Amino acid sequence: MVNEQPGSKRSAWKQLTGVAFAALFLWLAFRGADPARLWSYVKGVEPAYLLLLVASGLASHFLRALRWMILLRPLSERKISLWNSFCAVIYGYAVNVVLPRGGEVARLVSISKTERLPWVGVLSTMFIDRLLDIALLVLLLGFTLVVFPTPAFAGMNWLIPGGVTLSIATVVGLLLLPRMAAIINWIIARPAVGHRLSAAAKTRIEHLVEQFDTGCRSLKSPIAYPAIALLSLLIWVCYWLNFYLVIRAFSLQHQVSAIQCLIVFTIGSVGVLVPTPGSVGSFHYLVSQGLILVSQVDHDLALAFASLLHGMSFVIIPCTAAALCFLIQGNLARTRQAELAAARSDEGGG
Repeated sequence: MVNEQPGSKRSAWKQLTGVAFAALFLWLAFRGADPARLWSYVKGVEPAYLLLLVASGLASHFLRALRWMILLRPLSERKISLWNSFCAVIYGYAVNVVLPRGGEVARLVSISKTERLPWVGVLSTMFIDRLLDIALLVLLLGFTLVVFPTPAFAGMNWLIPGGVTLSIATVVGLLLLPRMAAIINWIIARPAVGHRLSAAAKTRIEHLVEQFDTGCRSLKSPIAYPAIALLSLLIWVCYWLNFYLVIRAFSLQHQVSAIQCLIVFTIGSVGVLVPTPGSVGSFHYLVSQGLILVSQVDHDLALAFASLLHGMSFVIIPCTAAALCFLIQGNLARTRQAELAAARSDEGGG
């Protein structure tokens, strides 16, 4: 875990690099596009599916907050508030619209303050949360490699064995995740490894492993781990549903099947890993190119699809929800302060 001051030169360069990547991918995505056609496609969508998209998007954030609440339980003797967890998750997504990965800081500060949790322990649970997402993405990549139905990949005989290998390796990794700290400690305790490490390096590794193990405490529970696994799956089902609802909104269901939508969703999920503000550019380019490649969707229509889905899922839904959470949390805090002030006044009067 690296401490990096938000105002440092390294942080500034990372932000500038993210903006540069966003600009590059936006240029790649929108070059040759017809703005009039893009707008005509957006105006023709079915609004009912966009309302369902809002529900699906909020459901995915709720499920993520619930999963994180389970991961946070070992850090507090009190019950972690699902509301505070949800607000922290939403703040993170909203801040990411402006600052790549800046949402992680907002999320960390929010839950540490509202639940009075040690930030080092919270940081370790956020790392496990991200690791679970990466594992599910790799598993999804493996699955889609196996079920690729498009002729564009005909002749690539490595797809099926590659997909099977990725899927098996991910499942094994997820099963070993709760024991990973013990495995790493066992490895560095071996003379062949330990003697090659300096005392400082060994101490540093042990410290990181201890943090990692803190984040994994809930995974060691025979009840919590299955719940976390189920929630992880449901989160990604909601993400896929977001894509498919927009497919229906654009009346593309006769051209893009549910499986093809899953493939495009997988391609778009890889774009989210690119550190651009709010996944701008990378998401537009990869999703639109995925629709063109997998289902031969018209370029402008594919770009309209990617733009509307991104605007709803990455900007409108999280930012609106974050504003509401901020207002409600502020009102609740002011109410509590007024109650405490009244209680102190009564005690003083008595």
